[in-house]
Amino acid sequence: MHKFYVLLAGIFLLGSTSVMAQEQASSSSAKRKYTSIKIGPSLTTLSPKDEPWPGGQIGAHAGISYLTMENDWLGIQLEAQYSLQGAKINRGHLLLHYLNIPVLAKLFIAPQVSLQGGAYAGLLLSERYEFESYSSKPNMKGSDYGLAYGITFGDEAKLTCSLRHQVGLANVIHAKNQVLQLSLSYCISSK
Repeated sequence: MHKFYVLLAGIFLLGSTSVMAQEQASSSSAKRKYTSIKIGPSLTTLSPKDEPWPGGQIGAHAGISYLTMENDWLGIQLEAQYSLQGAKINRGHLLLHYLNIPVLAKLFIAPQVSLQGGAYAGLLLSERYEFESYSSKPNMKGSDYGLAYGITFGDEAKLTCSLRHQVGLANVIHAKNQVLQLSLSYCISSK
């Protein structure tokens, strides 16, 4: 599985290099900046090494993003988002509250379609395991980091819809976070 993500990163870099070679002089969207708010549902789980994955859990995320367009086809996006993550474990629910900071390159393959890829860092704000009427606080690692990739549709100056997969690389509790996010973003500032 690790080889798949390395291959995906290589394809993304190769694609951006080929687009760079085709770039022509000045563009209308160069150095444009967009600030957006985003919200959406998530499907999350934990992936333990050499064991079957526990059941997925519905979560949510909300935050703010700042996109700087370097030219017509490449932008750098920085985000700060609250993310409710976790998994179904032994008839209970592990609830994880994170502050995630993704940094993504956005490669525009069409005027309103972009591929995104990059990394994220997460800070565990709180955790809780709920089993029937019992609630406990597991001892988890306080940080997470990993890779993120996805696709975005829409006008960055107005409204966009994104689908993203976040692949945790840190062992947070003998397992790694896996998050699939569907986001709706609304631009609140365009310069």
